[in-house]
Amino acid sequence: MDELLRVLRISDQRELYQHGIDQGRASGRPVDQLTGALAKLPGVTGLDALRASRRVVELLTGARWHMMRQAREEGASWNDIGQALGMTRQAAHDFYRRKIEQQELETPGVHNATRSRAVLVEDSAPDG
Repeated sequence: MDELLRVLRISDQRELYQHGIDQGRASGRPVDQLTGALAKLPGVTGLDALRASRRVVELLTGARWHMMRQAREEGASWNDIGQALGMTRQAAHDFYRRKIEQQELETPGVHNATRSRAVLVEDSAPDG
């Protein structure tokens, strides 16, 4: 994960320096320092950054359901979880259910399915 984030940070830095260079040139300001700083950055292509971004999203999405289970075990409602994720309570519930089913199919016996399914129960009353 550290290496993936490093690639993304370098890509962002390269973008910021290039933007500064473009603005400086457009306004007639010297850009030697920015050009030099950009040249010192490791080479990271747009495709490198896209690959790293995809992998980070995969890792975080894959781990999300563990955090959802923890929140439920701590008393959070599905509405609370949905709000934290920027989605409806039903979308959060459905995402969690699909992830449990996926884990049971792909890696049976690796995860505590009983524990994971225990928090899947719907809230007794929908939250406002």
